Amino acid sequence: MNRCARSVGSLLALLALAVLLVGLPWALVHFVGWPLPDHVPTWEEVEATLLDPMSNEFVINVLVVVCWIAWFRFALGVLQSVFDLVQDITWSPDRVHGPIRSAAATLVAAVLLTLVTNRALAAGSVAVTDVPTSQPQAVVATVRVMPGSVLPSDRSVVDRAASAPHGHVRVVEEVRLPHNGIYDSMWRIAERVYGPGGGARWPELFELNRGVEQADGRSLVDPDHVRPGWKIAAYIPETQAESPQQVPPPAGVVPPTETPVPAEIVPESDGGWVEPGIDLMTGVYISTGAAGVISGVLVASQMRRRRRYRIGSGERSDLERPRAPVVVALREAHRVEPNGKREERELVDLEPRAESPRVPAPLGVRRGREFVLNLASVHGLGLIGAGAAAAVRALLLHLLTTQSSAGNLRVLVPAEDLRSVFGRNDVQDMPNAVEVVASLDTALDQMETAILTRARRVLDEQETNAAVVLIASPAAHAHRRVQAVLDNGSVLGLAGILLGQWSAGATVAVQANGTVSASSQALRDKLAGIRLFTLPAPDASDLIAVLREAESDQAVPETAGVEGEHELSTSVTVTQRSRLTIKVFGRFRLSFDTVGAEARELSELLTPKQREVLVYLALHPEGVRREALNEAVWPDSRPPRPYNSFHNTLSVLRRVLSDATNGSMANVVVNALGRYQLSHEFVTVDLWQFRQTLERARAADTDRKIQLQGAVDLYEGDLAEDLSTPWIEPFREAARRDALDAYGALIHLHGKASPETVLELLERARMLDQYNEGIYRDIMRTQAQLGQYTAVPRTLALLTSVLREIDELPSPDSGDLAELLQRRGNAPVLAS
Repeated sequence: MNRCARSVGSLLALLALAVLLVGLPWALVHFVGWPLPDHVPTWEEVEATLLDPMSNEFVINVLVVVCWIAWFRFALGVLQSVFDLVQDITWSPDRVHGPIRSAAATLVAAVLLTLVTNRALAAGSVAVTDVPTSQPQAVVATVRVMPGSVLPSDRSVVDRAASAPHGHVRVVEEVRLPHNGIYDSMWRIAERVYGPGGGARWPELFELNRGVEQADGRSLVDPDHVRPGWKIAAYIPETQAESPQQVPPPAGVVPPTETPVPAEIVPESDGGWVEPGIDLMTGVYISTGAAGVISGVLVASQMRRRRRYRIGSGERSDLERPRAPVVVALREAHRVEPNGKREERELVDLEPRAESPRVPAPLGVRRGREFVLNLASVHGLGLIGAGAAAAVRALLLHLLTTQSSAGNLRVLVPAEDLRSVFGRNDVQDMPNAVEVVASLDTALDQMETAILTRARRVLDEQETNAAVVLIASPAAHAHRRVQAVLDNGSVLGLAGILLGQWSAGATVAVQANGTVSASSQALRDKLAGIRLFTLPAPDASDLIAVLREAESDQAVPETAGVEGEHELSTSVTVTQRSRLTIKVFGRFRLSFDTVGAEARELSELLTPKQREVLVYLALHPEGVRREALNEAVWPDSRPPRPYNSFHNTLSVLRRVLSDATNGSMANVVVNALGRYQLSHEFVTVDLWQFRQTLERARAADTDRKIQLQGAVDLYEGDLAEDLSTPWIEPFREAARRDALDAYGALIHLHGKASPETVLELLERARMLDQYNEGIYRDIMRTQAQLGQYTAVPRTLALLTSVLREIDELPSPDSGDLAELLQRRGNAPVLAS
């Protein structure tokens, strides 16, 4: 029997040896391949590899190289042992044969120990994966326990007398003795306290009990070391406290000293504590504040539509647009709390400096409080893991709802990264605060410019600029540049959210449910027990669309009145208060209109640059970014003070208009959500009226003749014809073509029924575009229809004269038409 056992043992050892000698190298070659570079790396490649964050491929290759070295040493040790056996040398345990023999002996001992241990395990055991370390995803220990070894939670104590957050009670759980070789852990305690699946909340449990003195005089300082008999306190919803698992303590057991609730989460006497997060159980988890902003935006948009509704118009298109399910669900979930209710917030700033602007970003919820992180102080927040993209989407939404509403946010996102985060291609229509750029390099160019500009403004003690946040993947070629921008810009309101590992700042590993599984040293103590806000891609698109729609809706000028009296109602609205009227068709004109007084002309008070700024803003009723306006009006402005002329011109313009209107028009140019625009409350522009009239003419339920006639009447000449600057030419031509299209549609509506009106409209269209040959041919046809055959040759002569100015001649079609019409009227043909 002993001989048989020894034979089996020898065969197992031989098999293990063969696996190590042959199986290991085969597996390395088959599954990994050659781990070293296929060419001699250049110094730049070596530098990039050493300085950039380690990729998964790099780590695997390093491990494979180490495995090959270990295997080679082990093989040499085996060969040396075989050589000794052949020479009949006794291998004594006390004999030392150097490091090679030690390595081989160690590996063989490890294999044999594993085999022996596995033989001792019961065949019917089950596997349990436990995560007892401070980084649950990094270290996973697999153990086997006998069925039924998990004891029921019969030692939990519910203490209703202790203070606790609103709607919660305090529970005390005892650390248990080892059972079947399995020690208790924070993970198991969390599962007993919070129920099945609650083990992932062990960081929250650890934070609540960190440093609390236990009965033996020691305290919990390491989540990996909990001692039997220690009391671990937690807070659970009061409804869960009725569970039969929480029973009174056994006789003779004295609960430990109360662990006081941290002062920041103790509810006020009026019950003012509010749950800071809304969980829709669909992957949507956002702050109560963000949900409140969404609800407020919807209510405000609804009020604007009610104000603009024209009684009798029958307009119902805005009511036919259904709201996305996530929007409806958030409105239902959000409740406006009565006075005194408030949300608990915790602001974390890694570099608290009074003079440094903060970029607060609601990140998640911890211990019943909203966790807000100053992004600028982190020098770049990297997000990795299954929930990274969802966390980035939630971060973007919270930045837009908390920062952009005050006009102090600008987000730069490369187009490729935006598509990656949202998982779709049609994400370009973002709110005004989000600027989609071509690439990471383009975004860095703008951020470097912002650093130079803001540094100068700090020296000049000027006002603080809006926060600039970069959302991008940290490309290897731009690693140093990104680091320099975030380091230098941290004190100037610049921050970064990186889609990947970011060793230069901080990196957070996020699970799919928003739980933080690991984080770098800078945030390790700060993020323990936090659940990040998350948003699925479709829901994020729907919520951001609400914000974008509200911006567009807000930019539409308000109108009101009864259908059929719309023009009258609009004029009454204009004359009921003081307004500035800007006319950009023809020569630029600016007038101040007040009730009961004659309009005063203010154009002569303005400098050419001030007029140019007003024209540019009139062409962009929804607003324009400072960079675009500055580049158009002052194309030669360069660092270090590229916006000096812009701010000086704007300041003087506001002062001039305020003085000329006795202070009533001080806010003509406003900064809304980071975009400069003319105030729709105080300013009327003929170009806006022209565009609105054309829009009404396109509607099927309007009198198109009246609307089109109103549009062509507003067009008094080329757009700002006294302004000679290159940037206006595309706008000028577009407006001219809009007017020509309106004339064409109006002529078509009149048709043959009113040739006199058609001829008048054609003459006006000819004055608008005197080189358009088609207009002259239509004039000749209409003249013939009216019997004015003698006027046909004069029209042809006029066309010939005009075209000679540009060295052209009329086409044969025009000559043939004139000849045909003359013959029809028996009139002589006028030679060209």
